[in-house]
Amino acid sequence: MKKRVVITGIGVISPNGIGKENFWNALKEGKSGIKKITSFDTTDLPVKIAGEVNDFKPENFIEDTKKIRRMARFSQFAVACAKMLIEDSKIDLKSLAPDKTIICLGVSTSAMDFIESQHKNLLKKGYKSIFPFGIFAAAPYKATQEILNEFNIEIPTLTISTNCSSGLDAIGFGYQEIKKGNYDIVIAGGVDASITPLIIGGLSASKIMSLRNEEPERASRPFDKLRDGGVLSEGAGMVVIEEYYNAIRRNANIYCEITGYGRWTEKEDSKAGEGFEKAMINCLKDSFLKKESIDYISAHGPSDPFLDYFETLAIKNVFGEYAYKIPVSSIKSMIGNPLSSGGVLQLISCIMAFLQKILPPTINYEYPDPLCDLDYIPNKPRISDIKYCLINSHGAGGNNSSLIIKKYEDK
Repeated sequence: MKKRVVITGIGVISPNGIGKENFWNALKEGKSGIKKITSFDTTDLPVKIAGEVNDFKPENFIEDTKKIRRMARFSQFAVACAKMLIEDSKIDLKSLAPDKTIICLGVSTSAMDFIESQHKNLLKKGYKSIFPFGIFAAAPYKATQEILNEFNIEIPTLTISTNCSSGLDAIGFGYQEIKKGNYDIVIAGGVDASITPLIIGGLSASKIMSLRNEEPERASRPFDKLRDGGVLSEGAGMVVIEEYYNAIRRNANIYCEITGYGRWTEKEDSKAGEGFEKAMINCLKDSFLKKESIDYISAHGPSDPFLDYFETLAIKNVFGEYAYKIPVSSIKSMIGNPLSSGGVLQLISCIMAFLQKILPPTINYEYPDPLCDLDYIPNKPRISDIKYCLINSHGAGGNNSSLIIKKYEDK
């Protein structure tokens, strides 16, 4: 018998809201979380805006202040998000079978805040000024380890790094492992806290970021003709993925069902958009669905002049004329690009769309681009009772992932 895989818990840390309700309300209202950077001086940088999570207070989630000081920001996000997730899913972690449970997180850039601050100390004062735990706190795996430490549990963990698609790939991994029968429960998601001088400087040098510094809330404008680049942000998104009968036995609240996952990695000279296409095709094959079954696409849509067009082209190549009948939107218009957590936050927005029968808009869509000519749900949410959502995520370096989720039906 084919195993069904469901989602039974949600945790969210986003620039426009912490917690699923705040996050979703902001999306419905078209509220942007993009503002001028406050965490460091941007005077000498051309890019001065980002999606910072300004209202995050680690002490609201972690009691031990010494532990907080030893943790990089991305690990603080991970622990806080995990606490929201466990409360939402009502799972008793101590009762879980360690050989049937795993934590899998996607991480894109690791602890650049620690790395940069400690490097400054090294240059100014020598190696003795370096924080003794700093090099370990900066490791990509540290986020999962801190979750184990906080909950005092021992279960397997895994860290995935495929750039922006890392979080969606962590969920895809969990889905596949449960289908194979290897695990009953997978805690999966993505986390990144990458708003630092070095990263903003590097992205500025690459000239792929928006320079709308005087109107940050309008800077991220996916598919709009006047888009001038993406906006970096930070955040975390996590879900509990569970084997269906395991969820039923513990009377869990089931949000949705995962029905398909596909990915593809391009080489440097691949045809533009090929990765998007093959990931979606593979995802549809895995789900055994017809193209016409898809009711909504949560696009990667980072507000990049090229990527937005290539994703649009890929959708048209995969779905043909039906592409013009599928609503497509990008929540990055409101949250920017939080790297590995982006695809997970898209997934969570789709879950909330199932529950409330509302599709989130693409805000700042003012000037139609003739090369991007699909239905992008411009500026205002749309009432719609949908059954199947497809989520796209793309990572620099050619990683592309797609996931299909289905509105939960008790049958």
